[in-house]
Amino acid sequence: MPVYASAQTPDRISILDNFGTFEKGEPLFIFGEVASLDDDSFLIMQIINPQGDLCQIQQLMPLPNGVFITDTIPLDGRICGIPGEYEIKLFYGDYTKSTTFSLSTDTFSEINSDQRIDLANHLVSNHAKTISDTFEIASPISNQTSSSLNDLETSYVDLWDEFFVEELLIEIDPMIRPAVSSSLDSVIQLLDEDEISFDVAKSIDRVIFASVFYYEIGDRTKAVQLLTDAFVDIRNVNPEKTTNQRTPTFDELEETLLNLMKKSDTVMSKSVKSEVAFIFARGTAPVYSTEITELIDVLSKSRYLDVISRKQTDLYRLVQNDWDTLKPSLQAKESIDELIESKTRVSDLHSAALLLRELDSVERFISSESEENSELANLLQPNWSELESDLVLASSVSDILEAESEIYQMTQVIDISSRISKSVEISQSTGVDSRLISDWEDLLERVDEASSVEEILEIVSEFDQSMTELREKRNPLVVLEFQYQSMKQKAELQADYQNLFLINNALRIIETAKDMESGNPSITRIDRIEVLLTWASEKAPVIKSDLDSYNKDAFKIRASDILQRAKSIENLVELSMTKNRFLPNYVEFTETFNEKIDRVRDLVIQNDLEQADILVRELFEEWQLVSDAYTNDPYGSDVGYTADELKRIELRKKLDTFSGMVNTFYNSEFSSHANEYHQMMADADELIEIANFIDAETKITEIGSYLSEYLTLSNPSIIYDISYDLEKELWIIQGATEKSAFDKRENLYVTIYNMDGTTHSSLEFTDTRQGNFYTQWEAPADPGLYVVLLQYKASKATQIVHVEEKFSTTYDKSDLDMTDLAREFNELESFAEKFSGESFNSNPRFASVINEIKSGLANRDAENVDDNLEELKIIIERYLPVRSRSAVVEAHYEDDTLVLSGAVQKTLAFREDLFVDIYDQRGDRVEEIALKDNSSGLFTEVISTPFESGVYVAQLEYHDVVVTDFFNVR
Repeated sequence: MPVYASAQTPDRISILDNFGTFEKGEPLFIFGEVASLDDDSFLIMQIINPQGDLCQIQQLMPLPNGVFITDTIPLDGRICGIPGEYEIKLFYGDYTKSTTFSLSTDTFSEINSDQRIDLANHLVSNHAKTISDTFEIASPISNQTSSSLNDLETSYVDLWDEFFVEELLIEIDPMIRPAVSSSLDSVIQLLDEDEISFDVAKSIDRVIFASVFYYEIGDRTKAVQLLTDAFVDIRNVNPEKTTNQRTPTFDELEETLLNLMKKSDTVMSKSVKSEVAFIFARGTAPVYSTEITELIDVLSKSRYLDVISRKQTDLYRLVQNDWDTLKPSLQAKESIDELIESKTRVSDLHSAALLLRELDSVERFISSESEENSELANLLQPNWSELESDLVLASSVSDILEAESEIYQMTQVIDISSRISKSVEISQSTGVDSRLISDWEDLLERVDEASSVEEILEIVSEFDQSMTELREKRNPLVVLEFQYQSMKQKAELQADYQNLFLINNALRIIETAKDMESGNPSITRIDRIEVLLTWASEKAPVIKSDLDSYNKDAFKIRASDILQRAKSIENLVELSMTKNRFLPNYVEFTETFNEKIDRVRDLVIQNDLEQADILVRELFEEWQLVSDAYTNDPYGSDVGYTADELKRIELRKKLDTFSGMVNTFYNSEFSSHANEYHQMMADADELIEIANFIDAETKITEIGSYLSEYLTLSNPSIIYDISYDLEKELWIIQGATEKSAFDKRENLYVTIYNMDGTTHSSLEFTDTRQGNFYTQWEAPADPGLYVVLLQYKASKATQIVHVEEKFSTTYDKSDLDMTDLAREFNELESFAEKFSGESFNSNPRFASVINEIKSGLANRDAENVDDNLEELKIIIERYLPVRSRSAVVEAHYEDDTLVLSGAVQKTLAFREDLFVDIYDQRGDRVEEIALKDNSSGLFTEVISTPFESGVYVAQLEYHDVVVTDFFNVR
């Protein structure tokens, strides 16, 4: 059965994941749904073959309800016919979704025409019988068969058309049923909203039913082609896209309500504020999302009206008078619903106020004495005078609103010169199409030569049209972003910094454009970003061509620089041998170091200049670090120095500091925690030994926290706590002492010790007569543990403050990969110890492999570690199963199917319930399987379920006997 797989985001992409294993030549299609539509965004589908090449790319536009379907993808040919695992990637706005399928070496065989006719006859007959049973009528068709596929298609579609009910959809193949159901729902919605006629709806439905016919008879390619045609017909009914307002999240709504409750001087009455507080307290904000949005709109517009009411002109006074009349009635509203009922009146006043603001801008432009504005100002003067005369007679806000078109026409006239000239300036600086620049310069000349406002408004229209054409010609943002992200990876690989500079600029432009989509930018800013996006769209193929034509000369220049730097380091190593040859392990260090230099050369040969460049920089830093260590303390380490050994020395010093602190401040209360502390120290030491520094740093922080909690000394006569004031950088100590008489103050003494037992600082203060005390002092800022000893008379108690160290080491991908290998080793070792009984420690094969793994980890030999981990899994599976004369269990896993079999020894012949637990290599139980044996004690159970890769154990507990078997999922 298909399952829906979802991306881990609120606005996600869901797909019908029916992608098991396909045969070569078998057609594939993808159906899914976008949970939240993003205006102007296309959905991009890619399929990557096992060799990393692009097998297929499609650009899709989801239906208004969010569903989408791809065209069929034939899995054959030189690119799409390679056996192995393929990756499907979907991109929509900021969201991605990926899944995989496999292509086998078997060849898909299409059924022939005679077989298809037989299937079609059978399909029509069965559907007619289903209709007959559903409606309790005689068969709607004759029993005669047909040899014409077209006639059978018509009969099948007619049956659906005449007898359609939703209950019949269950008869459709589940692989295509969701797509059929969604498309039929979309047609019904369009019909209900009077977007299409009944005849058009019928014609689209018939195409959908025809797609079902061909899918059921095995012609998937034609079926999906017809269904995608239906999707296009549905989408083309109303091609004008509308903005889809994103629904606020719960946290955003809660924050909005909290802000509303804090606001003062608004039109909300006490009752409305109480309702807002009630919604917040009950956590029901999502139910009132629409009302909250409308309330915010009313409040923001009301606030603006309060501000402009201070302006002293006749027109503003018209708005002010109406607002002064309306505002008290808003403040008297008893509920949110009552308040937002007045939103239309508030919006009208707000619109009038905005118009007056535009009017002020026009007046300032016309009255200015700037020579630059003189011609346009003179042109606008007659229209301005006429408008001014009309508005002098205005007696209501409605009169102002009626002048909206005239006011906005004037602002368009004023803006057009700066809009065009700015677009020309940006186009010239970026080198956008010269023909476009010429057209805009012509428009600018026409503005200068215009003799009427109507001529300029015509130019505004032409310029807006040219911007629209730019937008339509360029690639959508998501495609542009995908192209540039792909090119960025290639430019980094080639160390092409010139193109990388252009690519990063383009990505910044695209990111700005995406941000603008969710805001309310000015028209001038929209023009500017559109020109820049045009540059990015035009530049993309040029950059791609440049990267694709990466020639040998360019390679030689970049590779030579890397190789020369590698040779310089090699010379330094060779030169140092004269002086340092006899220092501890210096020869071994240089041999390993030279192997890394050879790795740089190998990367250059493999054309991976980016990684080669990174590695040679890292080698230079390591050389400086190790050289300094040998210079400063030649015999400081018995095993010599490497970058890893210096890190080991650093971390082991921290463990030594912990040990010294425990010895200094040990007390009887810590004895119950000592074993766990020693185990944590041993774990940290092993992590350091195998160079798993990432987890070692985490473990050191964990040990520090553990000691700060359990190495303290308590005293029943003293209760106190220490906190840290981050803002003032002060430690605060407060608590109470036990007193027999509350008649006088007593002195208290605090001493702060460093980890080595030396005194950091001390202070003296007094408590109150009731025994309470409080004081503060400047806090130690250096990382470490600080023991705070408080003495009251003869009583002493300690608290420990842990100032955590923020490790600044940065780790690259190879470090992270080695850490993953180390973690897997720790998992497998713990797993084997837990489930093996005595056989793990007694079998010498394990000791040998484990030593090899530890050595490989310490030497950062990833290939060696990986090979030995596989060997460890094999010998776990082979040698660690626990057997018994009383019971046995066997587990075999293949093709997502687990087969459990075995037997238990019985004294009485009757069936029993048995339970087998499945544990993964982390020791977590992932399955609990209940089964029954037969009267002889034999059992077999088949479970179809996918497991992640790794080693698993099947554990059967029968009475007092526990037996196991291991299996490896690859």
